[in-house]
Amino acid sequence: SSNLLSKIDNDERLQSIKYKALNYLSYRPRSKREVYLSLLKKGFNQDEIDKVLEELVAKGYLDDESFAKTYARYLIKFKRLGRIAVINRFFAHNINQEVLNPILDKLYEKYPPDLLISEIVKKKKYPKTSDTINDKKLINYLKRKGFSWSEISTYFNYW
Repeated sequence: SSNLLSKIDNDERLQSIKYKALNYLSYRPRSKREVYLSLLKKGFNQDEIDKVLEELVAKGYLDDESFAKTYARYLIKFKRLGRIAVINRFFAHNINQEVLNPILDKLYEKYPPDLLISEIVKKKKYPKTSDTINDKKLINYLKRKGFSWSEISTYFNYW
Protein backbone atom coordinates (compact mmCIF):
# COMPACT_ATOMS: atom_id res chain seq x y z
CA SER A 1 0.00 0.00 0.00
CA SER A 2 1.03 3.62 -0.38
CA ASN A 3 1.17 4.15 3.41
CA LEU A 4 3.61 1.30 3.86
CA LEU A 5 5.68 2.47 0.91
CA SER A 6 5.80 6.00 2.35
CA LYS A 7 6.87 4.69 5.78
CA ILE A 8 9.60 2.53 4.25
CA ASP A 9 10.85 5.48 2.18
CA ASN A 10 10.92 7.72 5.28
CA ASP A 11 12.75 5.08 7.34
CA GLU A 12 15.27 4.61 4.54
CA ARG A 13 15.97 8.37 4.39
CA LEU A 14 16.44 8.49 8.18
CA GLN A 15 18.76 5.50 8.01
CA SER A 16 20.78 7.20 5.26
CA ILE A 17 21.08 10.38 7.36
CA LYS A 18 22.13 8.35 10.39
CA TYR A 19 24.76 6.50 8.35
CA LYS A 20 26.21 9.79 7.05
CA ALA A 21 26.25 11.28 10.55
CA LEU A 22 27.93 8.22 12.10
CA ASN A 23 30.50 8.18 9.32
CA TYR A 24 31.21 11.87 9.96
CA LEU A 25 31.54 11.19 13.69
CA SER A 26 33.89 8.26 13.13
CA TYR A 27 36.84 10.53 12.35
CA ARG A 28 36.79 12.63 15.53
CA PRO A 29 34.33 13.99 18.10
CA ARG A 30 32.13 16.73 16.71
CA SER A 31 29.65 19.24 18.02
CA LYS A 32 25.96 18.89 17.34
CA ARG A 33 26.06 22.05 15.23
CA GLU A 34 28.96 20.73 13.15
CA VAL A 35 27.10 17.51 12.32
CA TYR A 36 23.89 19.43 11.62
CA LEU A 37 25.60 21.76 9.13
CA SER A 38 27.37 18.86 7.43
CA LEU A 39 24.11 16.98 6.91
CA LEU A 40 22.37 20.14 5.76
CA LYS A 41 25.05 20.67 3.11
CA LYS A 42 24.38 17.17 1.83
CA GLY A 43 20.81 18.23 1.08
CA PHE A 44 18.88 16.44 3.81
CA ASN A 45 15.64 17.80 5.30
CA GLN A 46 15.97 19.81 8.54
CA ASP A 47 13.21 17.93 10.36
CA GLU A 48 14.74 14.57 9.50
CA ILE A 49 18.19 15.78 10.57
CA ASP A 50 16.76 16.91 13.91
CA LYS A 51 15.20 13.47 14.48
CA VAL A 52 18.49 11.72 13.77
CA LEU A 53 20.49 14.13 15.95
CA GLU A 54 18.07 13.60 18.85
CA GLU A 55 18.58 9.86 18.53
CA LEU A 56 22.38 10.23 18.41
CA VAL A 57 22.34 12.48 21.49
CA ALA A 58 20.09 10.01 23.34
CA LYS A 59 22.44 7.13 22.52
CA GLY A 60 25.50 9.16 23.59
CA TYR A 61 27.20 9.32 20.19
CA LEU A 62 26.89 13.09 20.09
CA ASP A 63 27.71 15.10 23.22
CA ASP A 64 28.58 18.79 23.10
CA GLU A 65 30.11 18.78 26.58
CA SER A 66 32.57 15.96 25.88
CA PHE A 67 33.39 17.58 22.53
CA ALA A 68 34.06 20.88 24.30
CA LYS A 69 36.39 19.18 26.81
CA THR A 70 38.36 17.43 24.10
CA TYR A 71 38.59 20.39 21.74
CA ALA A 72 39.42 22.92 24.47
CA ARG A 73 42.15 20.66 25.85
CA TYR A 74 43.66 20.38 22.37
CA LEU A 75 43.54 24.15 21.80
CA ILE A 76 45.10 24.95 25.17
CA LYS A 77 47.65 22.17 25.57
CA PHE A 78 48.89 21.77 22.03
CA LYS A 79 48.00 25.01 20.25
CA ARG A 80 48.79 27.08 23.38
CA LEU A 81 45.91 29.49 22.85
CA GLY A 82 44.66 32.01 25.35
CA ARG A 83 41.11 32.14 26.64
CA ILE A 84 39.95 34.74 24.10
CA ALA A 85 41.08 32.67 21.11
CA VAL A 86 39.60 29.47 22.53
CA ILE A 87 36.21 31.12 23.06
CA ASN A 88 36.34 32.50 19.51
CA ARG A 89 36.99 29.02 18.13
CA PHE A 90 33.86 27.74 19.89
CA PHE A 91 31.50 30.29 18.33
CA ALA A 92 31.21 28.17 15.19
CA HIS A 93 30.23 25.15 17.26
CA ASN A 94 27.44 26.97 19.12
CA ILE A 95 28.54 25.65 22.52
CA ASN A 96 26.77 27.33 25.44
CA GLN A 97 29.00 29.56 27.59
CA GLU A 98 27.58 27.96 30.75
CA VAL A 99 29.03 24.65 29.57
CA LEU A 100 32.27 26.08 28.23
CA ASN A 101 33.39 28.36 31.08
CA PRO A 102 33.79 25.65 33.79
CA ILE A 103 35.75 23.51 31.33
CA LEU A 104 38.08 26.41 30.50
CA ASP A 105 38.51 27.28 34.18
CA LYS A 106 39.69 23.74 34.96
CA LEU A 107 42.01 23.62 31.97
CA TYR A 108 43.59 26.98 32.71
CA GLU A 109 44.22 25.83 36.28
CA LYS A 110 46.06 22.82 34.88
CA TYR A 111 47.81 24.84 32.14
CA PRO A 112 48.27 28.38 33.53
CA PRO A 113 48.54 31.21 30.96
CA ASP A 114 51.96 32.32 32.24
CA LEU A 115 53.30 28.80 31.63
CA LEU A 116 51.79 28.77 28.13
CA ILE A 117 53.30 32.18 27.37
CA SER A 118 56.74 31.09 28.55
CA GLU A 119 56.52 27.97 26.36
CA ILE A 120 55.55 30.13 23.37
CA VAL A 121 58.48 32.49 24.00
CA LYS A 122 60.85 29.56 24.36
CA LYS A 123 59.59 27.95 21.15
CA LYS A 124 59.80 31.20 19.16
CA LYS A 125 63.24 31.94 20.64
CA TYR A 126 62.51 35.55 21.42
CA PRO A 127 65.56 37.13 23.05
CA LYS A 128 65.21 38.33 26.63
CA THR A 129 66.29 41.88 26.01
CA SER A 130 64.73 45.23 26.69
CA ASP A 131 64.43 45.89 22.97
CA THR A 132 61.02 47.50 22.47
CA ILE A 133 60.68 46.32 18.86
CA ASN A 134 61.00 42.68 19.86
CA ASP A 135 58.68 43.31 22.78
CA LYS A 136 56.02 44.73 20.43
CA LYS A 137 56.34 41.76 18.10
CA LEU A 138 56.03 39.36 21.00
CA ILE A 139 53.11 41.25 22.53
CA ASN A 140 51.25 41.33 19.21
CA TYR A 141 51.92 37.62 18.66
CA LEU A 142 50.60 36.77 22.12
CA LYS A 143 47.52 38.91 21.54
CA ARG A 144 46.87 36.99 18.32
CA LYS A 145 47.20 33.79 20.32
CA GLY A 146 44.31 35.04 22.50
CA PHE A 147 46.04 36.15 25.69
CA SER A 148 44.75 39.18 27.56
CA TRP A 149 46.93 42.16 28.38
CA SER A 150 46.94 41.26 32.08
CA GLU A 151 48.38 37.82 31.29
CA ILE A 152 50.97 39.28 28.91
CA SER A 153 52.03 42.03 31.29
CA THR A 154 52.41 39.48 34.10
CA TYR A 155 54.89 37.60 31.93
CA PHE A 156 56.86 40.77 31.13
CA ASN A 157 57.15 41.59 34.83
CA TYR A 158 59.10 38.35 35.29
CA TRP A 159 61.82 39.54 32.92
